[in-house]
Amino acid sequence: ITRPIGECNMDLFKFTYATDPTILERGEAINNALSIMWVERYREPGEFEISGKLSSGLREFLPLGTLISHGDTYEVMIVENHEIKDKTGTDPDISITGRSLDSYLENRIVGTNQTRTNNLYVPYTLTADYTWNQLVKIINDHILNTSNTNDAFGNIVATTNVTGTSISTAREIKRDRLDRQVAQLLEIDDLGIKTIRRSTFPGGNNIQTQFLIYRGVNKSASIIFSWQGGDLKTADYLWSDKTSKTSALVIGRYVNVMVDTAPTKFNRRTMLVDANDIDGNLSAPPAGAALTDIVNKMTVRGNAAIMGQNRLTITRADISDITQYEYRKDYNIGDLVTLNGNFGQIAVMRVMEYVEIEDETGESGHPTLAVPDITGSGFREVAGD
Repeated sequence: ITRPIGECNMDLFKFTYATDPTILERGEAINNALSIMWVERYREPGEFEISGKLSSGLREFLPLGTLISHGDTYEVMIVENHEIKDKTGTDPDISITGRSLDSYLENRIVGTNQTRTNNLYVPYTLTADYTWNQLVKIINDHILNTSNTNDAFGNIVATTNVTGTSISTAREIKRDRLDRQVAQLLEIDDLGIKTIRRSTFPGGNNIQTQFLIYRGVNKSASIIFSWQGGDLKTADYLWSDKTSKTSALVIGRYVNVMVDTAPTKFNRRTMLVDANDIDGNLSAPPAGAALTDIVNKMTVRGNAAIMGQNRLTITRADISDITQYEYRKDYNIGDLVTLNGNFGQIAVMRVMEYVEIEDETGESGHPTLAVPDITGSGFREVAGD
């Protein structure tokens, strides 16, 4: 593609369609942009911004609802906003923004499929299973296996590549926006969601686009951003016992369980851990073997919450532009990497976001890292600061 001097070349393209917008069957290059920001995230929807002049034709070329991507990623995003800043005597600036395709789940309400067939309220429930399988089911029930064909997407299916074991329990999902409930389920086992657009390239599928439920790869032994090696531009450090807890009150709908470790008296500091997903589907307090089973599950969760605490030492780090590691080649969104900082501090962190920016000054890209739930406990602390 040949572009005038000053134009961006991130190789953005829009999908054009003959039948349905989500078929993603053919594309057309997006030209005339003066700056581009493209952000991919592990769990929250990604976002983009394309800026240029109104005379560029970008507004007409990218109407609201257009699906776009770029050559280096499988992610798909939706054009949601046109913003024009007009000033007399100048060619107005236009900014086109939007979010990743999974944000569209906010347009589906949990339980819609049941309401289509029965006007009497029926709670939406998920049978006992691991969260990644439950996520596949709840998404597909609202975009694929719908009782009304007009509620279904074309050519998009939820899948997962997560393996292993975790807590398997039945869940009742409240009537709410689908994206909110998906986000809560993702948090339990520290999972992410991304779009794998229809393609013939490795990792893609030439038949359909996928909402993939996944867990980042643990690359902490091979991807080490080092202060001494010049990978870190800045870093903030904190040593603190402020949030360190030695006891947990695990709370469900009917059952509460205290989980204590060795420290006592002045050294006993208690956290609250949400376990409503364990007994929240019950309509009455449990007894006998059922109660014992729930208490055991809550005890496991309480211990995992206590053990999963991390006395933060590296709280924030900016990766240098001259780092030896390349995004999408050496690591991806959701992967675990190691930060080898100053003062002998080492931390395993998850890549939660990656921001790509291109404008008249050149190209840049920066990851955002966060301390993960590396225990896989999936606990949610609901109080304490």
